[in-house]
Amino acid sequence: MAPPLLLVAGLLLHLLAAGISAAPLSSDPNPADFIRSSCSTTLYPKLCYTSLIPYAGAIRHSPLILAVTAANVSLSKIKDASTTARAIQRGSTGRVGAALRDCVESLRTAASLTKDSVAEIKKLDPAAAAGGGPGIAWSASNAQTWMSAALTNEDTCVDGFDDIGGAAGTAAQAVCGKVGRVKKYSSNALALLNALVNG
Repeated sequence: MAPPLLLVAGLLLHLLAAGISAAPLSSDPNPADFIRSSCSTTLYPKLCYTSLIPYAGAIRHSPLILAVTAANVSLSKIKDASTTARAIQRGSTGRVGAALRDCVESLRTAASLTKDSVAEIKKLDPAAAAGGGPGIAWSASNAQTWMSAALTNEDTCVDGFDDIGGAAGTAAQAVCGKVGRVKKYSSNALALLNALVNG
């Protein structure tokens, strides 16, 4: 074998021994693909994807960070809807005012439950949950229960306007529409949490 070929062969052997590949390989999926794939299991995949893709750099391919981010996005939407409901409530009286007051309280509870759920989800971090055990199962159960309860409170807000009908007015109907959209974010967050726990 000619010396130049011996040199090339030796270099290739050295690279292989060092575990170096000419074409670097990565087992990490593209963050956007990971988010899209994860969101496909939710009831509102398009909304899920568009709401989470801005955080792709932080999420990368972590189901836990994905679930935390989805819950935090939902929390932000709940607070926004609550602010709108409070503003409209101040100028409302009678049955509409009472329904808006109940809605604001339901949203306040939903926000608190979502925050509690986020805190429990974070306890599922593999680094913090080494060894598993009953404590981790308890945190998972709490996270799912509280996120589900948040969704129930959002339903309660909307249900409060059912008996009022057209008398609710356009402003109150706008609140219902906004909370209806919030429910989709919370539904997605719960689905991603369930996938994290059950995956």
